[in-house]
Amino acid sequence: MAVDFLAHLPPIGEASGDAAYHDKRFALMAALKRCDTAIFIDADSRIKRLPRLNTMPAGLAVTPILQKSVAEHLENFGSWRLEAFSDLARQLSGDVEMLRTALWCSENCIAVTRDGRESRFFEAWAYAADFFQSRGVYSGEGGVIGLAANYAGWTVDYKALSPLASAIRHEAGGPKKE
Repeated sequence: MAVDFLAHLPPIGEASGDAAYHDKRFALMAALKRCDTAIFIDADSRIKRLPRLNTMPAGLAVTPILQKSVAEHLENFGSWRLEAFSDLARQLSGDVEMLRTALWCSENCIAVTRDGRESRFFEAWAYAADFFQSRGVYSGEGGVIGLAANYAGWTVDYKALSPLASAIRHEAGGPKKE
C-alpha cells in the first residue's frame, strides 16, 4: 500500500533513492505467459468493488483519465522532458511526429491483451526504459507506454477499463482519508 511505501522507503528524487520505474512491464509480461489478458493496477490503489468486465480488446486498454497525445501532455506537464521524448520517438520511428500520434496512457491501471504484437510493444517499452534511464529521466512512464503502443501498431482503448476505473481510488502521494 502507499502508506508502506511512504513509511518505509527513503524519499525519492534528489533526497536519495528513486521510485520503481517501468516495472509494470515485468508483471504484465509474466501474467501474459498464463493468460490472454493482463491487467495491472498500481499498488497504491484501492478497489471499492470489483466490477464485471467485458472481454478486453486486443492490444492496450487504459483508464480514460487523460486522453491526449504525448506531445499535448508534454506541452502542459513536464516540458523539460520534450527533448528526451523527441529523441526516443526518432529512435523508434525515425520521426518526432510519433509524439503527435501516440497517446499518453495513464499508467495506474492498464490492460494488455495478446494479439501477436505484444512482443513488439514490450521490446519498445524496454528500449525506452533503458533510453530514459541513460539520460537520467525518471518521469513520463505514461508517454513511454503510449509510444510503445504506437510502435506496436496498437490503438489505445479508453473505454474497456471504464467500469474498473470508476471503482478504483488511486492514492498517489499516499493514502486518502475516507
